[in-house]
Amino acid sequence: MKGRTASALGSIALLAAALLGMAHAQITTLGTRSAESTENQIIVDGENRQWSSYSRGWEYPRTTTLPLQFIDTPDGDKLAVLVTVPADLHGNPVPGQFPAILTQTAYRIDLGALLGTILPSQTTLLIGGEDQYMIRRGYVSVAVDVRGTGMSSGVTELLGEAEQQGYRAAVEWINEQPWFDGNLGLAGTSYLGITALQTAAQGHPSVKAVFAQVPMGDPYRGTVATGGLLNAEFINLWLSLTYGLSVSNDLAELAYPQHADQIRAATEDHLAAVDAWYLPTINNALNNETGFATDDGDFWAVRSPLETARNIDVPTFLIGASNDIFQRGVPLLYEQIKHQANTRLMLLKGSHVSSILDSAVGNQLNGGAPGSQQLLLRWFDHYLKGLDTGVDTLPRVTQYVEGYGLLGAQRFTTATDWPHPQISPQRYYLRANKRLTQGTPYSFEWPHRLYEPDAPEVSVVRSEDGRNLEGSVVVGDRSTCSSSGVQWSLGLNGLLPLPCHSDNRYVEARQDALVYETAPMLRSMYINGPIQADIWMSATGPHAALAVRVSVVDPLGRATPVSTGLMSAAHRKVDTQRARYIDGVMMQPWHSFRDEDLQPLQPGEPVLVPVEIFPAAALIRPGYRLRVSISASNQIQGVWPFPLQALAEGNVTTVYNDAQRPSSIVLPVVPVSAL
Repeated sequence: MKGRTASALGSIALLAAALLGMAHAQITTLGTRSAESTENQIIVDGENRQWSSYSRGWEYPRTTTLPLQFIDTPDGDKLAVLVTVPADLHGNPVPGQFPAILTQTAYRIDLGALLGTILPSQTTLLIGGEDQYMIRRGYVSVAVDVRGTGMSSGVTELLGEAEQQGYRAAVEWINEQPWFDGNLGLAGTSYLGITALQTAAQGHPSVKAVFAQVPMGDPYRGTVATGGLLNAEFINLWLSLTYGLSVSNDLAELAYPQHADQIRAATEDHLAAVDAWYLPTINNALNNETGFATDDGDFWAVRSPLETARNIDVPTFLIGASNDIFQRGVPLLYEQIKHQANTRLMLLKGSHVSSILDSAVGNQLNGGAPGSQQLLLRWFDHYLKGLDTGVDTLPRVTQYVEGYGLLGAQRFTTATDWPHPQISPQRYYLRANKRLTQGTPYSFEWPHRLYEPDAPEVSVVRSEDGRNLEGSVVVGDRSTCSSSGVQWSLGLNGLLPLPCHSDNRYVEARQDALVYETAPMLRSMYINGPIQADIWMSATGPHAALAVRVSVVDPLGRATPVSTGLMSAAHRKVDTQRARYIDGVMMQPWHSFRDEDLQPLQPGEPVLVPVEIFPAAALIRPGYRLRVSISASNQIQGVWPFPLQALAEGNVTTVYNDAQRPSSIVLPVVPVSAL
């Protein structure tokens, strides 16, 4: 009898284990150029972990910055480097060896040093400044101007192979210094976060940990050419910034007169870069050249941290944001690294600029994490100094959820993994009556039309003195005043908040968008993860675009933005071996964007266009509605290359809703109990 009881209990245990396994989705990764998608091994341990504070007192009373130095690279360039070390009460360097934190920037280390004397210390190291908080606690700060920028020589090819060789040279140089104890951390925000990841992927044994805030994943798919269209707004801002800073070294010459000749020579290299790299690269993209406007060759692959992230095998802390220019890439970086190394993912609210400021302050009162100063110290104390700071007890994924907080307050949730282990695909159909329903369409439901807007003015030219790139972007479809306008201006357009930044009704009206809504929700629905729209369409011309916005509509009608997708219909071909599937349903398409896969539309012929909508998280409460709107463009996010603009002019797009051509959207639904 005892044996039968044991057998029965064993069977029950097996059944319980099987049922528990069924609670977790079958998820594949999203592939990259160099790797097909594979089974995503879900992490389920560490549920219900909470954030706690961490700090410790300073060890050294002051800091001091050593004289400007230069690192020789194998190809003959010289990289400018500023080293700041712990100091005694009189400002003298403290003898001994310390762990070092390397930041590598295209935005000038001399400006970083200046900002370090102005800004609060919790923000300075991550932007390449002198962070007295960290250095006084026993770290050495090493700030490097990457090749072709700041005071470093060379003609830049931003984030290219020659620059990445310089990352290796910087690490090797640090390993030769008498103040270094052999433990190196890589850190930085934005560009500096990108260089940190690319350096970590090179695998130098002295690198022990990474802390990267709002870094890029895949520049083509995520930022510069989403959906196969060119992001003129971002390109105009970013390239003007990097170029303008690199050719304005007058202050550096005054600050470091003993190196004035070297700095002037570097400036001449940077001036040459406008004709050697900046303008050719921009013009190649605008003129629809293969490998620049498309993803052929290795131009974009070399600059994509996602391609090498699987080589990172040291603990990595990643911070992203819900409306950041790198919204797509940060969760994907986490997915690539998490099984090689202890990895944490934090997704904040807001744009590039606002999330950086938000990170400095922290969100612990709203269920989120402390500020970046605490996080950085805790991460590096554990992995560079060997202190037990409890990093293994921290939540693995911490994420802002739109609509979760009461009365507009921010509210965060935690999870054991991303995508969420309990994610489930739910499909909603776009109906002829402008409703979103889970019920399938009838055999005949009338279609709707969209119209291609006028072309925007896009130009990038050099100023008369040769020291600046002057660009102009005049948005023809009036999409500037929108959440996309905030996102792709790095958040600058949102510094003066306007109703149109947080309510999609404004941009939808200006674009004559097709708007589809669910009935008011009877119970809460929680979505978290990648979203895919499958739109059946035809057009009168060979090239047409689809911009898809997802919103949550409150009982008063306000449509709060959740996420956006943009897609050129001619680039609709999906590499199914690299797409993401959840429980067998494609949830994140991987478009090849190669010239050979281009499929221009045939007039009037319906085709299915899978649109990738960037990952997002939102809670839709009872009485609220889910909203999907479709327009023929989102020019603040992407414009046609010049030759394709001529082929898209005057286009009329038809969106279908019938049973034979059922346009739909697939949502990543997670049980509300997971909150």
